[in-house]
Amino acid sequence: MKRLIHTPEGVRDIMAVECDKKRYLEHKIDKLFRSYGYQSIQTPSMEFFDVFAKEVGSIPSRELYKFIDREGNTLVLRPDFTPSIARAVAMYFNQEDMPLRLSYRGSVFQNNTSYQGRLKESTQMGVEFINDGSVEADAEIIALAVQTMQRAGIKDFQVNVGEVNYFQSLVEEAQLDEEIITELKQLLDIKNLFGVQELIEKQNLRKDLEKALAQIPSLFGNADVLDTAYSLTQNERAKNAVLRLKKIYELLKFYGCEKYVTFDFSMLSKYSYYTGIIFQGYTYGTGDAVIKGGRYDGLLEKFGKKAEAIGFVTEVDSLLNAIERQKLQLPVKDIKTMVLYPASLEGLAIRFAADHRAQRMEVACVRFEAGHVLDDYSEYGKRNQFGGIIYFRSEKEVYAINLSTGETESVDVSRYL
Repeated sequence: MKRLIHTPEGVRDIMAVECDKKRYLEHKIDKLFRSYGYQSIQTPSMEFFDVFAKEVGSIPSRELYKFIDREGNTLVLRPDFTPSIARAVAMYFNQEDMPLRLSYRGSVFQNNTSYQGRLKESTQMGVEFINDGSVEADAEIIALAVQTMQRAGIKDFQVNVGEVNYFQSLVEEAQLDEEIITELKQLLDIKNLFGVQELIEKQNLRKDLEKALAQIPSLFGNADVLDTAYSLTQNERAKNAVLRLKKIYELLKFYGCEKYVTFDFSMLSKYSYYTGIIFQGYTYGTGDAVIKGGRYDGLLEKFGKKAEAIGFVTEVDSLLNAIERQKLQLPVKDIKTMVLYPASLEGLAIRFAADHRAQRMEVACVRFEAGHVLDDYSEYGKRNQFGGIIYFRSEKEVYAINLSTGETESVDVSRYL
C-alpha cells in the first residue's frame, strides 16, 4: 500500500521563518489582549455535538468534523470558539454576575468545500466580554479589533459594523416568510441592490416598509449613513439599533479609532446566535474578513447561564497572508548561532555554547563530519535561519563567520580551555 506523507486537503505544514513570524504575530496580539485585562482560557479541541447543534446557531452540521467515542457519544472538532467558551463559562462561572474578560488561541476545524480555497484547520485568536450588555462593552471590543490590526502592522484597513436588530425588526414587521428572508439575506450578502428591490416589490408591503427594506444595501458608509437609516423607519426596535450605533461611534472617538470604522446595514452573519452589533475587519491581500465578531446576548442561556456577551475572532493565518502580500516586515531575523567543531574539541564547544545560552543567545552545536567542507555548513546555515557560525578549527583558531556578509573575525576562547 502506498504511504501518504503529504497533508490532507485543506491543512498545511508551517515551518522555519513563516512559523516564527506566526508565533511573533500571536505574541503581539496576546500582549494587546492582556493589556486590556483579558485573562486566558483554553477549551478542548473536541466537544460533544450538542455544543454546536443547530439550536446553538453555529455553522451547519455538514461542515462539522464528527466522530464517535467509545461510549457512543457523537463528538465534533471545534469549528468555532464562541460556543465552547459559552459552555465553559456556564459551567465554571454560572454564579458570576460581574464582567468577565476572556481571551483564547487555538485551532478550529471546518469541513469547507475545496473550491472555496479556505483552510479546513486554521488558527484563531480572540476575546469574549461576558456579563456586560452596555454600549461601552461594544465600543471596547470594536476598538480592540481596530488595535489588533494596528498591532499587526496593517495600516490600510477598515472595520465594517452592522446591526442585526435593524434588519430583523424590519423583516418581522413585514411578516416575511422564512423562504423570502433566506433569499433576501443571500441578495444582501452579495449586495445585489436591484435583486433586493425586485424581491421586496413583490411582497405588497406598506410603502415606507418597502422603501426601508429596499434601501438596506445602500446603507453603507461613514457615520452619516446612520441618520439615513434612522429616517427610513418608524420601527422603534430599528431606531434603537441605530441610536446604539451612534453612541458606540461617539465612544470610539475617545479610543481614537473612529476613522477606521464604517457602517453596513446589509451585513449579516452565518452565525445565527448574534443578537446586536456585528462587525468584520478587512484589509487588502486576503479575500475574506480577518476579524469577525458581534454581540450574542442569548447564547450562554442555551448552556444554562443568562448573560449578555460580545466578542471577536482574529483569523491569524489570513492576517499573516495579508501582511506578506502587503510586503510588511515582521522583525523576525536569522539570529541563531551555529557552533561548528571537530570531534576532538567537543567539550570546548559545549562549554562555549552553554555559556552563551546562559546569556539568552540561541546556539546549536554542530559536529564537523568527514566528507563535508566549510561551505557545506555555510549553505546549511543559510537554509536553516542561522545568522552566523562560530567555527572551532583548533583550540587557538576559532572564527566568527557572518553568513549574511561573509565577514570573518577571530574569537578568543581561552577562558573556556
